[in-house]
Amino acid sequence: MYSELFLAQALLQAVLWLWCWRLWRTRGLLVAALLLVPQFGLVWDNLVVGLGRFIGFGPLLEALSWPRFWLHWVSGTWLIVAAGSALRLAGLAWMRPARSMLLFCSLTLALMMFDLPHFWRDSLHPVCEFDLIRYSTAVSADTLCYAGQTVVKSSPPIASILTCFVVIGAGLVLWLRRGFPWMFAGGALMLASAMPGLREYKLDNFGEILIAGGCLWALHRFSASSAPKAAALNS
Repeated sequence: MYSELFLAQALLQAVLWLWCWRLWRTRGLLVAALLLVPQFGLVWDNLVVGLGRFIGFGPLLEALSWPRFWLHWVSGTWLIVAAGSALRLAGLAWMRPARSMLLFCSLTLALMMFDLPHFWRDSLHPVCEFDLIRYSTAVSADTLCYAGQTVVKSSPPIASILTCFVVIGAGLVLWLRRGFPWMFAGGALMLASAMPGLREYKLDNFGEILIAGGCLWALHRFSASSAPKAAALNS
């Protein structure tokens, strides 16, 4: 069932990608255009994992797996920019100066640089988990595929964790100041899904749908409310 679950999640992520596209094309949100890259990465990630059982281990699946990690290392932190943009669109006074948005962009760039060594340090290894057949940069003792395969430890995903906390913090501000709880809820559920006890059931990929969806909902909500104000100022 997990292969089918990941294929369903790929479909949901594709719906969010289309939402990004619509926000960009209809409301001119450059941050939505930016999010098309990591959102495509999430579609690809779930699609390749879901199809792994049907493709089987080998050079093809390994080649298809590399972009999952490349896109994550490069653009996985771009939700920080989305969180800052949502605060700015919500009309918070302290987000009006350009230096406030620059802070979110600088943190995003710093975390991208932090993940950069993964490109030449990490390698892919077969992973067998539930009915999933995939390649990953880490292998635990209970996901070995064959006798003699060694465990490969993973380092904490610091950039992803900090991204999640930024989205949660920004979402909390939107909840308290603008009565919009959904970006906070998406970030909090993403964090919970990656915790021990739930992560073993591969719920963190569903959590990625929730955090991305919460950010997009915030951009949709507050870009709609700011449009009449912008039109009035330009008239």
